[in-house]
Amino acid sequence: MQTEFGNILKEWRKVRRFSQLDLSLEADLSARHLSFLESGRSNPSREMVLRLSDALQLPRPAANQALNAAGFAAIYPSLPDDAPELAPVNQAIDKMLEKHDPYPGIAVDRYWNVIKSNQGAQMLLALANPDGTANMMDILMNSAGLDLIENWDEVAMLSLTRLRTEILELGGDEKLSSLMQRLASHERVKQIDMAAINLNQAVIPTILRFGESRLSLFSTISQFGTVQDTRAGETRIEMMFPMDQETVQFFER
Repeated sequence: MQTEFGNILKEWRKVRRFSQLDLSLEADLSARHLSFLESGRSNPSREMVLRLSDALQLPRPAANQALNAAGFAAIYPSLPDDAPELAPVNQAIDKMLEKHDPYPGIAVDRYWNVIKSNQGAQMLLALANPDGTANMMDILMNSAGLDLIENWDEVAMLSLTRLRTEILELGGDEKLSSLMQRLASHERVKQIDMAAINLNQAVIPTILRFGESRLSLFSTISQFGTVQDTRAGETRIEMMFPMDQETVQFFER
């Protein structure tokens, strides 16, 4: 009789597009043993759950779920944002954003909600987002009918690709999928002519227009490599950089 752990194992194996043989080789166990784990004929040890989690590259919350399903305690913590243990992480985010001023920098969670922002980003968000929406994908959708983002179609298609990639890496996420579906079904997105989108560029910036100013920004996204907390480990810091001198001068003013 298939167990909860067996179901989790089988579902993630399919998400990662592994055959039983592929996964058994990756995790260094026999295909027969793996088959018994999936069917519930064998129960995994804690070490085996962790080995399979590593082979499947499970997100930390999913690894915790697999451990619980096998009867073991979760290994990755899930602390409140103000937990003393996370103070160095929060200080690092603050320092990165502060040092990046006057250029925009934001920290976002898994669902692209803005957690923190520096002065450059706060100015930009206030101009682009007068209603105070704190989700970057919502801001993008809300700006579709404005002349704010000159290359809105390009930015929207890149954002859709990013969301799809994140959902695949997570093995599915209902909230992220809902956000992606809202963007994909947006009226302007449905009218985009993909043949007119030039993806053959070394850098595809976001081009913003504020009055007479034309700002061109590209970004880099950073994540913590050793933070084990399930939420803090998913925090991403997006730093935006100017593509031209006009954009440099705008933010330095």
